[in-house]
Amino acid sequence: MHEWGARLDQTTKVRPSLWHSLWGLLLFLVGIGFFCYTLVTGIMHVTDALTQVVVPGHAELSLQRGRTYTVFLEEETTVDGKIYSTTQSIAGLTCHVTSAGNHSAITMSKPSANTSYELNGRSGHSVLEFSIPENGKYVFACDYGGKTNGPETVVAVGSGVGEAIVRTVFVSLAEIFSGGAAGVAVILLILFMREREKRKPAHLGQGQV
Repeated sequence: MHEWGARLDQTTKVRPSLWHSLWGLLLFLVGIGFFCYTLVTGIMHVTDALTQVVVPGHAELSLQRGRTYTVFLEEETTVDGKIYSTTQSIAGLTCHVTSAGNHSAITMSKPSANTSYELNGRSGHSVLEFSIPENGKYVFACDYGGKTNGPETVVAVGSGVGEAIVRTVFVSLAEIFSGGAAGVAVILLILFMREREKRKPAHLGQGQV
């Protein structure tokens, strides 16, 4: 009886199988997939809300109260099929914002945070920012002032670019960490269940003896 019990213990399969640990690996890979998708798609679209303006020139913008708008100088970009590259000095280029209704001037200042981007054939960095007192139409314009001439370049105006970049990075990191944590949890659960299963035959054998 003792030898039969020993043979039975040796041939008994421990469940769950270690192959089930692959579910943990799968969860980790899913986390990596979501990480890559969120990061790539998020970063690729952070400039969608920016309005490009070829300067010297102007554009009428619909702006909302409560938002901080940032002006980006784009060193490399394309507008209407034309490629712009800021290689010459733009010293003296001045930008200003006025209400389209009462022509009141909006105060502009240096950006509170340095934000830059380089994607989709566009590269730029923040140079100015401003807020507006009320919703409405505003005229954004840049020129070299007086009779001073300067090269054409492109600026982009919009809000939330820096926040969009930070949010995209944090969400993508959360996804990969969640996938990794879930994968490790599954593997540890499998190992715990196997260890518990291994102990059952030993207890049963002791009871029979």
